[in-house]
Amino acid sequence: MIASSAILTVEGVSKRYGSLQVTDNLSFAIDEGEAVGIIGPNGAGKTTLFNLIGGGVRPGTGRIVFRGQDITALAPPDRCRLGIGRSYQIPHPFTKMTVYENVLVGATFGAKLAAKEAERVSLDVVERTGLMGKVNLKSAALTLLDRKRLELARALATRPRLLLLDEIAGGLTEREVRALIDTINAVRAEGVAIIWIEHLMHALLAVVDRIIAINFGAMIADGRPAEVMADPRVRQIYMGVGAA
Repeated sequence: MIASSAILTVEGVSKRYGSLQVTDNLSFAIDEGEAVGIIGPNGAGKTTLFNLIGGGVRPGTGRIVFRGQDITALAPPDRCRLGIGRSYQIPHPFTKMTVYENVLVGATFGAKLAAKEAERVSLDVVERTGLMGKVNLKSAALTLLDRKRLELARALATRPRLLLLDEIAGGLTEREVRALIDTINAVRAEGVAIIWIEHLMHALLAVVDRIIAINFGAMIADGRPAEVMADPRVRQIYMGVGAA
């Protein structure tokens, strides 16, 4: 049964490519303002799940509901305008544009804001993500940390109610990870629901209320972080620890 407070519901969603089952009858709900981590080994279907939620991939079976609306057949731009924002594991900024121009694209075309409001939102997001000192720098010149920050800033500029983060902490130093955690927690404090795919467990545990573990596209655990990480199936499949 789906709770009435859910901002997102994924109902019996499956996706197959030929003989490869990449998601297998996945069902779960995300509440308003909730932060949920998605874990699983490489090839478990985590990014495919994000592609299904974001609209880049259509499910073979099942449906996806966002804020009470069935969005299963909607294109990615329409989902973005409804309030689903996303960062990608490998940042792909518009390299010939400045940091500000990249973010402005998100506010203008993702959130469909009028010019003055798009400019205001873009500057606010640039400041919140720690990029104000590089606002006029071409994105091609950014460090990995700043490209990750820009990826987050572009997603935030679309004014999401649900934010999908795909391994945004990967490749960062510990100090950089802590700064990123602070930024994500600040976003969450504003009531934005978050689903975060991440291999850096200490980063994930600093943000999320709940963890969903998947393997070969199927859910194997869903619950509080301590409970999921103690699950023998998760320990064996994800952590490589045999059940004692």
